[in-house]
Amino acid sequence: MNDDAVIIAIGRELINGRTLDTNSNYLARNITLLGARVLSIHVIDDVSADIVRTIRTALASKPSLIITTGGLGPTADDMTLQAAAKAVNKSLVKNKKAMAMLEKRYDELYRKGLLHTKGWNEGRIKMGILPAGAKPLQNPVGTAPAVFLKKGTTAIFCLPGIPAEAKAIFDTSILDWIKKHVSNNVWFEKSLRTKSYDESVLRILLDKVSAAFPDVYIKSSPAGFLKEKSLEVFFTSAGKNRTLVEDRVYGAMEMLHQLMRK
Repeated sequence: MNDDAVIIAIGRELINGRTLDTNSNYLARNITLLGARVLSIHVIDDVSADIVRTIRTALASKPSLIITTGGLGPTADDMTLQAAAKAVNKSLVKNKKAMAMLEKRYDELYRKGLLHTKGWNEGRIKMGILPAGAKPLQNPVGTAPAVFLKKGTTAIFCLPGIPAEAKAIFDTSILDWIKKHVSNNVWFEKSLRTKSYDESVLRILLDKVSAAFPDVYIKSSPAGFLKEKSLEVFFTSAGKNRTLVEDRVYGAMEMLHQLMRK
């Protein structure tokens, strides 16, 4: 199994700019910190055909992990699970465990006076209908369960779009999965502030360092001319052995430091 991941953020409010997609940022950063590699991030509309196509495109690259956010709620435009089922050629079935989670959660909310009605309605039942063979995951913040299913060697996690819910489910259910299943579980990054502020000049030195340290990703960060009389360079590497990973990064930093002194 490789260490690749794909993130798919679903919601018209994301593509029309009404809502900022903070979920993808949170997921990408934490997946990276765990040593996995985010291949791509897709932001798409609440359109079933678009969701199906994007999931299938992601599956074609055979990542270890696909995470979707959004579209798990009770309304008609929440269609992620229906599309996910179609994308992996599964039927939709009423999931007993998901229904039990929903019943318990809605009863709690009703007892607290946060809902006017208890029991089932069409929208609440909809959230308990999952792709066949899928596993519901507890939502510690909201109502809709998250969903876990597999297609071949790829794990697919479908999360709610509300950031507090997506983050809570990632932290409680997905983080440990990534630790157990990604091939690289050490990620290390350091930065070095240089005296150069011209990337075209600095590139000559960075090319030499990259050739000497092919397992270190090196990226300069411009601030714009006249804003800062320096450039910050980031050195990143990942692997199984922490000592080896850190030695690569520090070695690349030291080489750049020496080249700049000449």
